[in-house]
Amino acid sequence: MRDERGPVLGVFLLAMASATIHGEASGQGVAGAASNWTVSPEPESVYGWLEGEPNSDFSDIVGAAHGPDGNIAVADRRLAMITVFSVDGTVMAAMGREGDGPGEFRSLSGLVVDGEGRLVVFDDTHQRRSEWTFDGTLVGDTRLRREGTDREIGAVGQFADGSWYARERDRLVATDVGGVGRDTVGYHRLGDDGAVGEALVRVPGRVTSMFSAGGMPPGIRGALFSPRALGATRGNCLLAGASDGPVLQIFDQTGAARGELRLEVQVDRATEDHRKEWISESIASFARMSGDEVGPQQRQMIEAMGEAVGMAERIPFAYDLIVDDLGYVWIQPYQLPDGPGNSEWRVFAETGKAIGTVELPDGFRVLAISADAVVGVRTDDLGRQFVQVHALDRRGDVESRPLPPGCG
Repeated sequence: MRDERGPVLGVFLLAMASATIHGEASGQGVAGAASNWTVSPEPESVYGWLEGEPNSDFSDIVGAAHGPDGNIAVADRRLAMITVFSVDGTVMAAMGREGDGPGEFRSLSGLVVDGEGRLVVFDDTHQRRSEWTFDGTLVGDTRLRREGTDREIGAVGQFADGSWYARERDRLVATDVGGVGRDTVGYHRLGDDGAVGEALVRVPGRVTSMFSAGGMPPGIRGALFSPRALGATRGNCLLAGASDGPVLQIFDQTGAARGELRLEVQVDRATEDHRKEWISESIASFARMSGDEVGPQQRQMIEAMGEAVGMAERIPFAYDLIVDDLGYVWIQPYQLPDGPGNSEWRVFAETGKAIGTVELPDGFRVLAISADAVVGVRTDDLGRQFVQVHALDRRGDVESRPLPPGCG
């Protein structure tokens, strides 16, 4: 189950010279096996907004998962609903609605298919995990009990052996004006009875700061270039780290350390030139979203915020991280001002070695990558969302990568 996502905020590529953290290798521009992989520009399958099909209209998709028979389930947070489609796109079942009773939702954060072929969804408002069959039958609800943490849980996930983990929700950390403070995010054991146990691992979270601009009362927001906590499962292990440090710690489902994965990627220290670039691109993004010229007042407000808010130490190297079904690590590069990079994803072997880049369709938010397909979400100009499945051709390179020791 994916941890979180964010909006696409522009297509600006940082092209300035910048200071590189000493001793960390650069994987930019690398040519390798993955650079020969191709993703089909047109989808093989599309799910959503079917004429005459109720429960197929989506606007806030938070997850999609294939079932044992090739069916696909789609979870929409805004609609508080899960829809199941057959292989040919017919709506087979719809479950859930907004509410507080059994099988009802307030804020879905994702879904997975467990080892028994059932749908498991998590509601981060109710702090509740629900299990369903693909025909729309509710198996049961389990409310989480936070014994190992006082923080709310933002997402849950599952290891290969069927055991569960829970990820804390990110938290804002207030500091003095101009200062920055860093949160940490815990990944915890999660029992079948909903008990959130002790932490498997804690990783750096967002950098946050308090600011005051234009005489307005102090507010709290992410510092410029605020990183994200990254996490993904690989077998019975969790790979976890932060998007401004290319080292992922590896822990098994018991919390035992199993080493680390150092990604071959460049990380840049944030400079005042980066602050200027952030201001410039934020103004350009505002203009793109509004479809109009940026007025003097809006420009002044963005400039004041950019100058007043604290700045993180490093520029994040990644916006998103996925481990595919074969064990390759994929990252979507970070891009100014605060969002995902362009459609070119970087791929790394299980050793952390950069092995190339893969071009994905523009405006495509990736949910999962299998041996031969990429599943994700596309949003059209009207705000309608569709789940799309694109073919992935690895040129015959379909061998599974070795698991880290102790993760099998």
